[in-house]
Amino acid sequence: MFNKSSLIAALCGIILCSCSSTKPVTKQLDPAPALKASAEFRAAWVATVANINWPSKPGLSIAEQQAEAIRLIDSLKDLHFNAIVFQVRPQADALYKSDLEPWSYYLTGTQGKAPEPFYDPLDFWITAAHDRGLELHVWLNPYRAHHITGGPVTESSVVKKMPNLVMKLKEGYWWMDPAQKGTQDHGVAVVMDLVKRYDIDGVHFDDYFYPYPSYNGNADFPDSTSWKEYQQKGGTLSRGDWRREAVNVFIERLYKEIKAVKPYVKFGLSPFGMYRPGHPVPIPTGFDQYAELYADAKLWLNKGWIDYFSPQLYWTIRSAYSYPVLLGWWEQENTLHRHLWPGISLGTDTSARNTDETLNKIMISRGMLPQSPGVVHWHISSITRSPNMAKALITGPYKQDALVPASPWLDKTPPILPDVQTAVEADSLIRITWSHTNAADVFRWVVYYQHGNQWNYQIFNRHDRFAILKLKENGRSLSHVAVTAVDRTGNESLRKELPVQLTTAGIVPRSGWNAVEAKAYKPHKPVKITIHHEGSRANINDDAAKHLRNVQIWGMGKDRNWSDIPYHFLIALDGTIYEGRNVSTAGETATEYDPSGHLLICCIGNFQEQEVPPAQLDALVRLIAYVSKKYQIPYETIASHRDHSKQTTCPGKNLYAYLENGYIKEQVKALLL
Repeated sequence: MFNKSSLIAALCGIILCSCSSTKPVTKQLDPAPALKASAEFRAAWVATVANINWPSKPGLSIAEQQAEAIRLIDSLKDLHFNAIVFQVRPQADALYKSDLEPWSYYLTGTQGKAPEPFYDPLDFWITAAHDRGLELHVWLNPYRAHHITGGPVTESSVVKKMPNLVMKLKEGYWWMDPAQKGTQDHGVAVVMDLVKRYDIDGVHFDDYFYPYPSYNGNADFPDSTSWKEYQQKGGTLSRGDWRREAVNVFIERLYKEIKAVKPYVKFGLSPFGMYRPGHPVPIPTGFDQYAELYADAKLWLNKGWIDYFSPQLYWTIRSAYSYPVLLGWWEQENTLHRHLWPGISLGTDTSARNTDETLNKIMISRGMLPQSPGVVHWHISSITRSPNMAKALITGPYKQDALVPASPWLDKTPPILPDVQTAVEADSLIRITWSHTNAADVFRWVVYYQHGNQWNYQIFNRHDRFAILKLKENGRSLSHVAVTAVDRTGNESLRKELPVQLTTAGIVPRSGWNAVEAKAYKPHKPVKITIHHEGSRANINDDAAKHLRNVQIWGMGKDRNWSDIPYHFLIALDGTIYEGRNVSTAGETATEYDPSGHLLICCIGNFQEQEVPPAQLDALVRLIAYVSKKYQIPYETIASHRDHSKQTTCPGKNLYAYLENGYIKEQVKALLL
């Protein structure tokens, strides 16, 4: 009895080819391909402070805000980025619903005022980013309480609600005192609120710890009160070490608390690009973040209190602050092998020279950090507002999509294999579909495919469940397909190969069976599909091509004087499909019905006497689906010779049984859907 599972295993594209062989070659799937999808962090900062990137100004309507967001997110997707670093807390405020801090001035134009009608911008950004295959990292400024562009200080501001923790700087900024435990507790609460309530991929801090000296007129940070309290309690650290220790405790505590709640959420830091003058030795002068921002960034990297490190290497490659020299120094300090994804800046210069500088930095990072390459671009508008830069990226280093590199210290268990369910033909295309028993564990999918000897891949997003591939690419036929699942931390499953043979029988053209040239005959438009059997008992090892030619010559001879072979398509016992007469001409058969309007398919063999081989039945289903789609013939019209005439048993009881019980129609319907 025919095994239905063999039909699913044999579904494949019908390939219109010009082969001369009567026996198409069938190949088994090779072992999994050596090709692996590229892994490279490609991120851009989206700044909300001072409305640098989004929204373009305070007080836009909700529709305008969302439209601007989608344009930015789509631009990154189209340029094959895979992460967004989105600023959600520019000045101890929130671009999301928070019970701890007020709504941002940069969103609505009034600090503390919610969007109307209400929506949560962070939820919107997360969903839109994830649907497009981009990670969303929330970017916070841990200590800035009020920015000079942030509108008036309102009653809802931490400046008013936590006056004991903040101090005003000479340039108009308000800053929280990092050394006070209340500052640390509040900062941790804000971060953990985000981690617990939102489906984020990372938490990110930039270079603002203690403020730059210029923010306070180059005077020392005004923390004398907390410094004296520390000394009175017996503190022995120098003032600089005391400040650094406050930040260190905060960073370590945050990392541990994030991992205790959601281990997969990455913690990233983007400090000033140079640790301090003389580190490395060729760079003796410059700003000293260690002594002026009190950020011991090297310690955080050495201790592994971060998952990725993005020092702001905004200097040019050949400057005194050499990009490769600084990157090499940070890599030497990366003793725990965390991700080192430097920040790079295009600025406002969109010249070809500066564009080349950016591309060269990407290539240098790839060369120096081959195990986990990547960069973070400052900032998104420098890309989206620069057609030169966008074109250079998508035609250059970002031409091929890439996954975010895995973080094995967070999770090294890959998802289970996906289930590749079917491959459905559509003339010159093939449809690959897949599913997964734990879709919640999957963030992206990779479809690998081979044309000739060339492997390639496409990356799909979390809700995608199918891919459309060409059966031929640059003259080479598709031969293999494999699908993998990728989780939130970048682990890729084993490859699940397609359970079909993509090089199974195509349609052998008339030249493949050495057909005689047809004579002119009356045209018609097929509107129904009718199945015959040829009637002579056949063997699977018979030369089907020779048999077809004999049938044609007999039909065109004196006995019949037909214009061509009677049928439009014929199927051999081994499943090989042969092109018969022109579909636009009516068939000529010794039937009791007028075959005009019928597309005639003939199965070689006598199925009154012999069983239908599975390969032939599989091919019949695929061929019907193909002609139904190509010639716009409803599949419901499928019938047999005997359905149009009571004087015959054609196509034989054994083939007719599959029509009578509805099996063929159901299988064709499944393919078409």
